[in-house]
Amino acid sequence: MFFKFYSDSFNQISKGYAKGLFVVGLLLIGFGTLVWILKEVLAVIAAAIFIVVGAGCCFNAVRIFFSTWKSGKSQDDGRSDNIKIHIDRDTDL
Repeated sequence: MFFKFYSDSFNQISKGYAKGLFVVGLLLIGFGTLVWILKEVLAVIAAAIFIVVGAGCCFNAVRIFFSTWKSGKSQDDGRSDNIKIHIDRDTDL
């Protein structure tokens, strides 16, 4: 006598998961093979991406540095003209 412990919906979910996992496995094997065969080309592409991103980071850092340097240079002693501090001496301590 044969007993079914799982429903058909669980069976369909398991089959779908197995199909997806199999496709992902094939894609990873294919990508690994391409990396192994074209390692010099992929290394040059990766190096170019790192160089471009690094240059962009340096450009933004220099731009932020100069903007803060310029804003700090415009103020005389770091004080703003529109801020006044009043000290009330009539309070009891």
